[in-house]
Amino acid sequence: MSAAGAAYLHPLAKATQVKHILGAGAYAARAAELAAGDDRSIGAENLEQTVHRATPAVVDVLKRFPAAPSGGGRVGELIRMLDADLRSLTLAE
Repeated sequence: MSAAGAAYLHPLAKATQVKHILGAGAYAARAAELAAGDDRSIGAENLEQTVHRATPAVVDVLKRFPAAPSGGGRVGELIRMLDADLRSLTLAE
């Protein structure tokens, strides 16, 4: 669902759109946590890998939107972590 939703960003720069950009990565990290007995360190490792795989285009698009919104439970927390990590990158195309 999140991977498919990434294609449907609209031009209104709303924080909720960040979920479309980062949701797939956050849900994958949460699934890895749950598969490891709810081990949050596994989710953090998964997010780190996601950050390393991010292309400059993804980071550029993300930076056009406000920071990820609050709420959303553990997945929302992972989205905000991923958001902060990606926004801190300086990538060259």
